[in-house]
Amino acid sequence: MNLKKSVAVVSLGTLLEWAEFTFFAYMADHLSRLFFPVDDAAFARLKIYGVFAASYVMRPVGAIIFGHMGDKHGRKTPMIASLFLMALATCGIGMLPVYEAIGGVSSCLLIAFRMLQGVAVGGEFNGATVLLTEYDKRRPFLAGSWTSFASSAGMALGSLAAAAVSFFDNDFLWRVPFLLSAVIALAAIYMRRDMKETDDFCRARENNELFDLPISAAWIHHKSGMACTAAFSLFISVYVYTGNIYYKTMAVSGGLSASQAATAIAVGVVLNTALIPIFAHWADRSNGYRLCFAGLFLALILSPLIMSLALSGSFINAVAGQLIYGVLDAAVSATAFTILLRQFKTGAKYSGSSLAWSVSTAIFGGSALMVNEFLVGRLNLLAGPGIYMSLSALVCLITVGYVCRKPDRRDAL
Repeated sequence: MNLKKSVAVVSLGTLLEWAEFTFFAYMADHLSRLFFPVDDAAFARLKIYGVFAASYVMRPVGAIIFGHMGDKHGRKTPMIASLFLMALATCGIGMLPVYEAIGGVSSCLLIAFRMLQGVAVGGEFNGATVLLTEYDKRRPFLAGSWTSFASSAGMALGSLAAAAVSFFDNDFLWRVPFLLSAVIALAAIYMRRDMKETDDFCRARENNELFDLPISAAWIHHKSGMACTAAFSLFISVYVYTGNIYYKTMAVSGGLSASQAATAIAVGVVLNTALIPIFAHWADRSNGYRLCFAGLFLALILSPLIMSLALSGSFINAVAGQLIYGVLDAAVSATAFTILLRQFKTGAKYSGSSLAWSVSTAIFGGSALMVNEFLVGRLNLLAGPGIYMSLSALVCLITVGYVCRKPDRRDAL
């Protein structure tokens, strides 16, 4: 399988996962009415956000299982196994009876399927990036950007699916994206069978540079790499789920219609998707570290402005906020994975990066919607989401800047 086909096949799995995850988040209000009692609509929405968070709690489990597999037995096997698990869980959600039909059993099964999805994503997301960066050494930032590109494209696809389902308001139509994703995932699994093992892993195996317990090796030898990974995960999780997904809630609260808010968000996601490979190509030709730090610094400064534009009640302002969001997220997402993977050796790269990313995402990504709902809905702190985004950028900027202060780290991918 050539490089272009490998990029397409690997990225397709990431795209599907993020499309489904984003669709679930955008459909939170609708799904809360289907799978929970609706006596208190706000409380039901918090419950569905809790289900959303439950999938993140299981990501570290997937990181440990599939990361160990990837560092011990090769990158290809966990990439197939994790996507197969995702396909099964996604199909289960698409076929799940609602609360009105089987009561609380539907709520429990929904949580179970979401947790299985979390296990799958814990092994898939970073594993895809490891695989692609080990395939393409000539363009490291572009190689490391494809999963970010795919996840952003998946968000765009998920938002479009949510908009279509909301427009037609059909009791069955919400199942179609889940079932279709499962079918396409099975097709992607079939295509992944032809992927070859990476030269980096084969070389490490031949030179006896693998570890009996890769996750322990990562913790012992690559603490700085795990800290760098966790910091990037913190920022991207908070920034995306606040600045894009929760942005819709803020925009509607500010006076926009749901369709206007969804359109503004779509503009941001489309711009972000288009810019990621462009910025990555630029990073390969110039300095990816400067681009990344510039994006983090501007996110620190401009995040409160982004969220205030959502509350302005103006559609033009809401779009402007999403344009800023799209540019800044692209600058960081196009460069983050290549930078963080340079902190690991081959034999601990899959495990160390996956676990650090998954733990941080479980804490900050899984809770982001609930934190913002609490800040705005319970404390009436309208500036809270913007400040939360700025704090995440500050933590990431300090941590990554400290880890990458030594120039020699930049050359050891």
